Amino acid sequence: MKYISKTILALASLVTFASCDMDDFGDINVNPNAPSVAYTSSLFIDAARYPRNFVWNSTYYDIWTQAWPGYLSEAKNNQYGPLGNTIDYGTGAYYYRCVKNLNEIIARNEDENEKTSVAVLSFGSNANQIAVAKTLRAFIFMSLSDIVGPIAYSEAFKGASEDNWEPKYDSVEDVYTALDKELSEAWGTFDTSSNLTGDDILFGGDTKKWKKFNATVRMMMAIKLKDVAPSVGQARFAKAFQDGGMTDSSDSFCYQYDSYFAVSPAFHQAQPSGYTGSLTWVPSKILVDTLKEYNDPRLFTYCDITASAYKGKVGDGDRYNWDNYKGVPYGLESNSAVNAQAKGCASIGVKYTDQMYRFGIITAARCLLVEAEAAELGWINANAEQLYLAGIKASFDFEKSTDSSWNYDLDAYLAQDKVKLSANKEEALQQIYTQRWLAGYLTDGVEAWADWRINNFPMIPVYQGQLANNYTTYPYRLQYGSTDKSTNPDNVDAAVKAYFGGNDDRWSRIWWDVKDNVSPVGEL
Repeated sequence: MKYISKTILALASLVTFASCDMDDFGDINVNPNAPSVAYTSSLFIDAARYPRNFVWNSTYYDIWTQAWPGYLSEAKNNQYGPLGNTIDYGTGAYYYRCVKNLNEIIARNEDENEKTSVAVLSFGSNANQIAVAKTLRAFIFMSLSDIVGPIAYSEAFKGASEDNWEPKYDSVEDVYTALDKELSEAWGTFDTSSNLTGDDILFGGDTKKWKKFNATVRMMMAIKLKDVAPSVGQARFAKAFQDGGMTDSSDSFCYQYDSYFAVSPAFHQAQPSGYTGSLTWVPSKILVDTLKEYNDPRLFTYCDITASAYKGKVGDGDRYNWDNYKGVPYGLESNSAVNAQAKGCASIGVKYTDQMYRFGIITAARCLLVEAEAAELGWINANAEQLYLAGIKASFDFEKSTDSSWNYDLDAYLAQDKVKLSANKEEALQQIYTQRWLAGYLTDGVEAWADWRINNFPMIPVYQGQLANNYTTYPYRLQYGSTDKSTNPDNVDAAVKAYFGGNDDRWSRIWWDVKDNVSPVGEL
């Protein structure tokens, strides 16, 4: 409601006596500092804050997006490792904030009465805004379906137009089919001769990078179909590969935290200069042990010892001494067991604790290593070894871009027998999976978890606390949130019955997850 003060009314009376047209008073109530019509750039900024949750779902508490893929472990408590807590995943905020904003951007850029307004065009061309909004929206929907399974999609926003306030839940198969179609269409509408403005906080307005990301998302979806619909997956992958995904570390899809809206979540997990962090989460044992096994110098930038305040300086304090690094097992039986294992442990690398650190969400390394897998499977006409090596290099380049003091010899690393791509197909695939996992530390999150569910590689160990709760492997999905169940109970129930045999739990499998996972018993 507009508010007109007595002062403004008095001024209006004076202007009336001056024989001014009364229609001119419409703009008096408009505050230039609080526009009544949202700019599409503002809508996008708000929507663009959500993808970060697929890498870091929490600052302090259950960071399952990094724990379940084997990257982080608890260092002080035994709260989440045993997997005994009931976890659900509410999708509501993604719909009524993120996707709603993206839908509005698309609608306003298509509306003949609004598409040429300053509030719209000040962000960039209509075509690029629509293509970017559809691309980001598809990534959100893909990630949500990878977390919970079937989601509201085809009927999700028909409440006002069709009086449908309880949308059905579409299968993951149907969601993937629709997303691939929409992404393919959006890819063809990008106008790379122009960019969006700097209000694009994800790619800085670079439409060429958005176009590569579009093709990358399609490839990530397609590769997940290899065990359930391989011919469909191959066809989709080949088209997306031809369109061109990320090729350089600078193409990576990232989110830069800031000191105002949200500081880096790792800021609370280590001890940068002048700040006492909680150090609740630290690098896991399987990650640290694997990096050491492979003589992988990423250990020295992923992890830190000299600034670790949890148990003081580790060993001789030499950053490049392999023996100084120790990870913590995830899922022990008690707080005392966790504390005992955490003595002398490494902490998260200092660079990640910068309040304004730029985290990768989907990096070029992941894209190239997904392409390497497709080449090894014979899905595309490409050299698997070249893509594999390019993926490793992209990972090293990405880490170097945020840690200029880090020294490494990439050629020596690639020359190792364990790293050289095997001529044996199955061995080569395992090497590709290993490198994709190693490249995904504090970046991939949900995607790395999807890799484990599909490939069962690496085999992430379970420990005493997990076994005591009768959990012999890690969760396959998250159950629907309480809000989803309370606002749309019939359709949630129908989805659970149709796709999960009536069991809305963490041990039901999403459509593309069909292999039996094996988790070895961890050794301390």
